[in-house]
Amino acid sequence: MEKSIETIWKEGFLDTESLIAPKVNNLYDKKSLHIMAKFKKMFLNNIRGIIIVSSLLFMGAYFAGALLAGSIVLIMMLYIAYTAYNELKNLEKIDKGQSSYLFLKSFKVWIDQSIERYGKMYRIVYPILILTFYFGIWFSDSLIDVRQKVSAHSDLFFGLHLGTTIFVLTFALLMSIFSKSIHRKDVKTMYGGILNKLNSSIAEMEDLRD
Repeated sequence: MEKSIETIWKEGFLDTESLIAPKVNNLYDKKSLHIMAKFKKMFLNNIRGIIIVSSLLFMGAYFAGALLAGSIVLIMMLYIAYTAYNELKNLEKIDKGQSSYLFLKSFKVWIDQSIERYGKMYRIVYPILILTFYFGIWFSDSLIDVRQKVSAHSDLFFGLHLGTTIFVLTFALLMSIFSKSIHRKDVKTMYGGILNKLNSSIAEMEDLRD
């Protein structure tokens, strides 16, 4: 009995040495490498964006008279860019010689682990950035007149407006608590298209393996 097209497709996909349907393996290989290449390009652009934005914020803080706050933000953002670059180097260690299915599964594991690590890191990063922005802007030279007007109408607590400070502290705490969920949504927003292609490709391959 002749083999069905579906059987030939599966055998060609599952057996890397098969001569039955070598184009199938080649198709999935190219598709897998394309998904990773597109992700890496976006990831690198994201790193460059972090460096550019942090540099602009530092210059803005300098001219606003909030050099200390600007320096803290710059250091934090550069640290994030540095850790992201190291994450990208770990991605390069995935064996490209393995089957397309195992390659994409390894890629997905890397993404899940990276999201988990960044979620934990942002528990600290988010509140630090929020508080640095707040204190830096409030005590900057450009807001001297504003502080004087506020102090004329309400009592300040260590030079800070109590109600505003409580609100900012609460917001920073909530950002820390929900850092993982927020980061996952950010990743979905930035890389959602690629992640959908990755998941659909893995699901398609798993159907062929059944």
